[in-house]
Amino acid sequence: MTSDTNKTQSDSAAAKIRTLILNGTFQPGQPLRQEALSEQLSISRTPLRHALQSLAEDGLVEATDYKGARVAALDPGMVDDLFEMRLLLEPLALRSAFGSQTKLDFAKAEMALDAAEMEREPSRLSALNWDFHQTLYKPSDRQTLLKTIEQLNRASALAEVIASSIVARPEKSAAEHRKLLQACRNGDETGAISILVEHLRLAHHDIKNRRE
Repeated sequence: MTSDTNKTQSDSAAAKIRTLILNGTFQPGQPLRQEALSEQLSISRTPLRHALQSLAEDGLVEATDYKGARVAALDPGMVDDLFEMRLLLEPLALRSAFGSQTKLDFAKAEMALDAAEMEREPSRLSALNWDFHQTLYKPSDRQTLLKTIEQLNRASALAEVIASSIVARPEKSAAEHRKLLQACRNGDETGAISILVEHLRLAHHDIKNRRE
């Protein structure tokens, strides 16, 4: 059973390693040596192992032989699967949230967009992108659905960073996000779903084009 202290340390270590991966300090395929990481992050082995397991669940880390780990590589099939699942689940979450979204939700979503337009660090862009989408989906109050979508977004973030699309298409992404937000504000459910689907398809397209 994991203690509260170990869980806190594990969560903190996972966040730090995620940032190092998304910002390119750790490259795809690079081994993650537990001894070196333990020293670098000033954390003991047990919470570090939990952190690596958590990152593996998010698709950022792969387990290797002898209980080792490495940064995940970009798998074209995995990327296709991620976006196919997102195209099914995210419109469902947005549709479920309609009627429950508030002016405060829209204001929070706009704050995430404003911050993203000033940001160039990949890990922060990924976090702000999720903040925006989560704010629009959260009023659905479908916790299992939202948790699944969050995991898919975290795994997609690695693909976007490896393909450089997260920093290469900020203007396009910002315009798509603002169109989506405006449709939600207008109560245009059909339009919002259409914009979201097109946004996800374009993101998938850009990743595929940059990896090939």
